[in-house]
Amino acid sequence: MSKKMYSVPPVRGETEPEPQPPVLNNKQGSNRRTNKEMAVVTYIFIALFMFLSVYVLYFVIHDSDRVLNNPANKRSEIWAKHVTRGEILSADGKVLAETQTSDDGNETRVYPYGSLFVHVVGRNSHGATGLESSENYELLNTNLNPVDKVINEFNGKKSPGNRVVTTLDVSLSQAASEALGSRRGAVVAMEPETGKIVTMVSRPGYDPNDLTDERWEALSSNTDEDSPLYNRATQGLYPPGSTFKMYTALAFIRQNADYEDFRYKCRGRIGTDDGTIRCYGGEVHGKVDLYHAFAESCNTAFCSIGEKLNVAGWRNLCESMYFNKTIPFDKLEKRNSKFELTSSTSKGDVMQAAIGQGDVLVTPLQNILLSAAVANDGVLMQPYVVDSITSFDGKILSQTSPQELGRPVAPAEVKVMTKLMRGTVQYGTATSLYYGTPYKAAGKTGSAEFKAGSSESHAWFTGYVKYKNKSLAISVLVEGGGTGGAVAVPIAKRVFDVWADKLE
Repeated sequence: MSKKMYSVPPVRGETEPEPQPPVLNNKQGSNRRTNKEMAVVTYIFIALFMFLSVYVLYFVIHDSDRVLNNPANKRSEIWAKHVTRGEILSADGKVLAETQTSDDGNETRVYPYGSLFVHVVGRNSHGATGLESSENYELLNTNLNPVDKVINEFNGKKSPGNRVVTTLDVSLSQAASEALGSRRGAVVAMEPETGKIVTMVSRPGYDPNDLTDERWEALSSNTDEDSPLYNRATQGLYPPGSTFKMYTALAFIRQNADYEDFRYKCRGRIGTDDGTIRCYGGEVHGKVDLYHAFAESCNTAFCSIGEKLNVAGWRNLCESMYFNKTIPFDKLEKRNSKFELTSSTSKGDVMQAAIGQGDVLVTPLQNILLSAAVANDGVLMQPYVVDSITSFDGKILSQTSPQELGRPVAPAEVKVMTKLMRGTVQYGTATSLYYGTPYKAAGKTGSAEFKAGSSESHAWFTGYVKYKNKSLAISVLVEGGGTGGAVAVPIAKRVFDVWADKLE
């Protein structure tokens, strides 16, 4: 008889053993660790790739020109062995710089207009400057087809470099230079609608064709105020004098809805914390409204206006026109204009600033911007001096497109500023631009004292003209020239006259 088998129930309190996970063999564990390590390495490489991609993009957009055109970049020496440096041309195709090769193969960089364009076009010896420096890569690059380049290499010939076509107008630049004569100063003229710089003249200058070692030693050792190496148009910082009343007036209009009701009785002087401010030449203007105070350049009226302004709003206005910051004009060396008033600035300093004295400093380039914006219905365009890059045979390789920097002046403000600036020409300190001229001019003169205890002053004019649906803005500075109306305005008129003649 067989025995039956019975399962024994577990004793109370005892538990069944926990199920254990399957044990992996050594090979399976090793594979899993390897997969994790490969994933980490893959993520690291992806992150590095993304970082390098972002850096390359940033370099191409922001730093490539600076690095490629850096004089310390030895690659330019290599390019120069294979490419003849390209030409720099005016807006109408006139040669401003070219390389001439003698029969024995020696190259000479030649500047047909001598000192006229030296501060913009620059030089290519004793340290490159101007466009010769900023456009170095383009001038030593060539668009010649690869077959012809190989043939030239085989025959020991250089390939022709690309051309830099500027926005500069030769006739307007000659007019500005002749009007300045032997005086120190600068003239900048710009198309308000595009931002094209058509004239940028700085005096004194020097002839880049005549840079012998002896001549260079004399130039480079001249560090006083006469230095011809200095581009006064972009690097010179000067008190703007009464031309700054444009900013003071615009701030007053913006902050006071009842600006039309402004009235002031000028007695020729006004007291400040630090002494007395007088109208230029001791003139007494009597009763003036805002328009006559502006046109007749009444210092005491504008001191009264300045002390009532909200300084923060005034400063914001100035900074919208590139005070205390760098103008986006990257082809030439430049300095920043300054307006650094704060709420803690003394009353006397505020009043000085209201008439463009004290710590307010501008470059001639900056002093054209508000005039250009008013002429262009409140729109400020980015100034530029390189119009295009072409191949040696004229094929356009790249073209500069006008860029809007902002709309710092509202349409209603444009109307008031136009009326103010027209008043200067119609019945104020710049009437020589009103009588007998075919164009419609507007602007502001200035006489800026620059030496304590001296009556010497810089002569200024900034403004614009309109004629045949076109316009031209200008900034003129004559160092130690005296009054803007007597000295700077005639220079502006000479340029305006030549410009109007070209439109006939």
